[in-house]
Amino acid sequence: MPHFLRKPAILTLTMIAMWLALITLVILQVRWSNQLSEAYEQRLQSTLNASAESFRADFQADLSALCRSVQTQNPDSIVTLPLSPLPFRLYFIAADSDQLNQFDRTLSRLIPVPWPTGWDALRSELDANADDLAAASARRWFNRPWLASSAIPAVFRAVALSSATSDASPANRLNGFFLVELDLPALATRYFPPADNRFFSASGLETRISVSFLGRNVYDSQPVAPLAARALHSLDLLALPALPNSPRFNLRSAADESPWLLEARHRAGTLDAAVSALRLRNLASGLAVSLVLCVGLVFLVITNRRTQQLARLQGDFVAGFSHELRTPITAICMLAENLRDGLPATPTDMQRYGTLLLEQGQRLRSRIEDILAFASSRNQSPYLQPVSLHQLVASVLAEEASLLIGFTIENQVSPELPQALADLNSLKSCLANLLGNAAKYAKSAAWIGISAEVSNASTLTLTVSDHGPGIDTADLPQLFDPFFRGQRARSERIPGSGLGLHLVRSRMAAMGGRITMDNQPGRGCSLTLHLKSIQP
Repeated sequence: MPHFLRKPAILTLTMIAMWLALITLVILQVRWSNQLSEAYEQRLQSTLNASAESFRADFQADLSALCRSVQTQNPDSIVTLPLSPLPFRLYFIAADSDQLNQFDRTLSRLIPVPWPTGWDALRSELDANADDLAAASARRWFNRPWLASSAIPAVFRAVALSSATSDASPANRLNGFFLVELDLPALATRYFPPADNRFFSASGLETRISVSFLGRNVYDSQPVAPLAARALHSLDLLALPALPNSPRFNLRSAADESPWLLEARHRAGTLDAAVSALRLRNLASGLAVSLVLCVGLVFLVITNRRTQQLARLQGDFVAGFSHELRTPITAICMLAENLRDGLPATPTDMQRYGTLLLEQGQRLRSRIEDILAFASSRNQSPYLQPVSLHQLVASVLAEEASLLIGFTIENQVSPELPQALADLNSLKSCLANLLGNAAKYAKSAAWIGISAEVSNASTLTLTVSDHGPGIDTADLPQLFDPFFRGQRARSERIPGSGLGLHLVRSRMAAMGGRITMDNQPGRGCSLTLHLKSIQP
């Protein structure tokens, strides 16, 4: 099978494809987010424009119907007011006497009332238009528009009565003005009910509507919040509607600029700021999802690599451990056959055969115990008790004497040291494992040193040193992993299962201790067990 079709290569290519797909997805997400934000901005603006135009058309239609009904009335004979959806008050100002008259609905007639405070600007507007209308022609009288006052929320129109009996050439005279004052609070309630705003309820996310007159708000959908400086949309309510089939109403402002404005704002201020905030929220949520996917891919890659590494280590372990089991079993079988055939003829030969059988049996038992210890290391609870390091080291050296033949052992463990709090059997196994490693890997130096000291008030250290070649730097990161064996151990066929140091670290952690290493390549290695101390 070609190399690129092997399983590791397929997994690597799959990971690369997934990373490329994720990067592409992030790029597309940023582009789509920008496009969606632009589309949302256009939709918000167009919907807001349409809602504002619809409101202006409805407002002018209601105002037009009211004004048309009023301008056909004769001030001297008016007895009732037209029905109108707009809340209003009707006044008549006599031109000759400058008298303000208000229509009383209860009495059904005009009654004189005093001029309200603050209407001086309105009286100036009336005087200015009275002078203009005095010289107006008959046709101009008929087409005279309604004027929106710039002083109060009202519209007014001149009233001209004919003094001639013939309609052919009427002599018109200025009789006065009809004044329709709108009730602003009631007007706001009619067009902007709190429960159902039929114009702007769906105009856009977090849109704020305000209607102003002479720079003063008469309606605000969010009166508590501060008003943004810039409006998304500003509309002159007195201008002709842009909607098709909208009613034409001869209405204009008495001043140069219209005092009636409808303004729409956003909580964030400008529309760009609102859309930018929405874009950032969308990008943040999308990037958060991408980040989760990225973390998942990283975790998948790490898991895949660790799985491959573990599979390789397990394969090496099976191969090495099979050899470790096969060698003593083969030797035991061969010695047993020789004994059966009567080859050892002297007591000395029998003693030598017995020694060989014992060594191979102990080697076989050691490997089996390593496997059993690894299997039960996670479920085994240590029994902590006071342990004398001096006695412990002497006991382990006696048990491992056959393994340490030919080595110079330098034992510097003083009997005066405080006792350690440890599991006796686990600590014995840890020390025996460190001695066995030193005997296997430092055989050329033939020297092993054992020392112990008080590290601090609560810690004892037990160190096993050798003068061997040390540990390769490349093997250090995986030295305590299960089933791991260094390159030198594999190439020189040094016996072992790759579980020794892993078991030492696990047992030390279970006892509340740890293991550290001081490696000097070419000059030796020292492994130190850190134990809890019992102070006398």
